[in-house]
Amino acid sequence: MLRLVPLGGLERARLVPLAFYGLAVSAGYLLGRELRLTRFTTGLLTAGAVLLSPAMLGRGDLKQYTAEAFSAVLVWLLVARLENTWNRRRLIALGLVASVGCVLASTVIMTGCAALGCLGLECLVRRRWRRFAELAVTTAGTLVIFGIVYLVFVAPRINGQLAYYWRPNYLPGNESNPLSFLGVQFRSLIPDLAFVHHAGTGTVAIVALLTVGGVVALGLLGRLALAALLPATVVVVLVASAARIYPFGDERTSTFWLVMVPVVMVIGIAALISWLTSRIPHGGRVPRWLGWEVALVASVVLLTGWAQVNQQWINRPAIGVNRQNPSAQISYVEAHWRPGDVILVNEEASYAFAYYYKTPASAYPQVSNSANGFIPEYPGTPWIIVLTNRDAPTINGGVQQAVNLIAAEPAAHRGRIWIIRDHVGMDEAKFWQDALAGGRLATIKMPRFDGWPQESLLVLRPLLHQPAPSSLWKSATSRWQPLLSVIP
Repeated sequence: MLRLVPLGGLERARLVPLAFYGLAVSAGYLLGRELRLTRFTTGLLTAGAVLLSPAMLGRGDLKQYTAEAFSAVLVWLLVARLENTWNRRRLIALGLVASVGCVLASTVIMTGCAALGCLGLECLVRRRWRRFAELAVTTAGTLVIFGIVYLVFVAPRINGQLAYYWRPNYLPGNESNPLSFLGVQFRSLIPDLAFVHHAGTGTVAIVALLTVGGVVALGLLGRLALAALLPATVVVVLVASAARIYPFGDERTSTFWLVMVPVVMVIGIAALISWLTSRIPHGGRVPRWLGWEVALVASVVLLTGWAQVNQQWINRPAIGVNRQNPSAQISYVEAHWRPGDVILVNEEASYAFAYYYKTPASAYPQVSNSANGFIPEYPGTPWIIVLTNRDAPTINGGVQQAVNLIAAEPAAHRGRIWIIRDHVGMDEAKFWQDALAGGRLATIKMPRFDGWPQESLLVLRPLLHQPAPSSLWKSATSRWQPLLSVIP
């Protein structure tokens, strides 16, 4: 979908997650109206909750998280519509969203299964056996379709590196027991529940009280499925985490259920506002619309105050989520590159390089050592070398390839090796230090972004007429000897 955006400059692809953000807000408004309280103001509150949710405000990255949030709000909307009027078309729509929707947002199967389970629970409590039978058939069909979607679209993207990366978020993670794991993970998510960077005891108490109030309000309104849906979704995610299927506790991968916490909070507030305004007497000198006006003013005041609390995440720079970003290095290289130069990109910077660099990648070969499952490459552009791993042999091989390209040029036209790196760990830094010992190395510091230091840009000028340095890693010295034979 990112490739389908026709215009908008360098950051045009960010219109896709922004569009899903807008769809989530719209679905939130429709959800509020379906609750049949004070329709306009309830829709305004639920839409505002999605809009101002910290989990959504922090999602400026080029990932599927806003699409997952939209799918979750859509599932809630479909459940609300089913509770209002039960019919097979709405039930089938819920099943299709929960299964086919996994093509765009794989987490929708968890929200969808939780929704179908909550609807089944409501049918059992109310002894509606015919609805329960229809629901059972729909659930079976949903799981069959999901199985096909999973095998065709989801399973090929899962690899060992991805599971290894998320291992601390698979219950019990690095903790001694599940309770410790839950405590650690929930504490880390507190600032993403409702109020940005507020994780004190008072904040926890307010969020817990309002969330429980929203659940109770839904129950008192007779919406048993919606009342149970948020807790059921969290339980499903925890089960998936224990089965090492889906991580729990990361603010990005939890966006689809975190966004529903403020929605449930404002549903409780909307129910309270609706109850209070219904107590305003009508007739005589009291206009009939006074209750609606009071509800609207209360909603606007609430959302305005909420926006002030979360304002530090409003209007953030588009790439602010990934504060460590090689875009400055890439811009510098584009401005100073000349024929004869070689660009060497480490694995972690390869994806940002493919996005920001003027020449698009022409190949995306599959690799087993990357959590993404692929690496962007430039087979038609030999002066761009993208590394496929972060280990010493790969780094040494990439440096050797770049030096070979420089050495093959006439002496008067030999350029520099621009080395763009990102997220360099201690081991990788040592590998780079050893591999780059055979030349004059310059370091160009990049300006801080959003207060965070950035990786420096490295510029290497190989000393091709000098013997190979003895400090090279292991057998790296022997790699430099062939270079001496190609010098004219």
